[in-house]
Amino acid sequence: MAPRISEMVTIPSGHEKVAGYVSRPDAPGRHYPIFILHEWWGLVDHIKDVANRYADQGYVAVALDLFKGQTADSREGAKQLSSQVTPEYSSRVLADAMSWLRSQLYARLDRIGLTGFCFGGTHALRFACQSKAVQAGVIFYASRLPEDELLEKTVTPLLILYGDQDGSVPVDQSRKLEATLKSYGKDAELVLYPGARHAFFNDSEPETYNADAANDSWKRTIAFFDQKIKQQ
Repeated sequence: MAPRISEMVTIPSGHEKVAGYVSRPDAPGRHYPIFILHEWWGLVDHIKDVANRYADQGYVAVALDLFKGQTADSREGAKQLSSQVTPEYSSRVLADAMSWLRSQLYARLDRIGLTGFCFGGTHALRFACQSKAVQAGVIFYASRLPEDELLEKTVTPLLILYGDQDGSVPVDQSRKLEATLKSYGKDAELVLYPGARHAFFNDSEPETYNADAANDSWKRTIAFFDQKIKQQ
């Protein structure tokens, strides 16, 4: 495993400062960034571990804290925290984080990747539909889907990952998402994992973690980002 540098950072955003976890290769030169939006649990150790995995693949991973330092340890707490985050807020934080990263000598911003999980997948997908700043997006089981008018506007290539036992988004709805994007001529691919539930990628949640789906989705994610970000 290549050496990496990992640290918490503070990012100016509007009239406040937002925390983020940055993990990057301990190597000279500038590296492409992947921005990560967390699940409804917050910026927990699992998300930091995901950021570390991206750093091991040669990316600068920036996992943003949309809960202002809070995390949840129950579904009720997670629901309360996630309900307080508007699309406008997450979009502003993402845009400001991208501006902040431009001043860091270890990052190059000519191509940017974005990913999110569950709650974070919802916000990442919406941002990808509205922004031209992102060159590739990987969406893990977004729990709420944008309206067709937003899907029609997106210019971001998308890899969309769901389990076919996801209780938040039925299979026909995820298939409709892919079909709608393709009907607009968008670069979008849906992968459905048989037997996988919502949050199948989260290896800190034994009840939902699906090793086969998680491993395959990670391989697809890295291949997708490498193709769209590194190899262009």
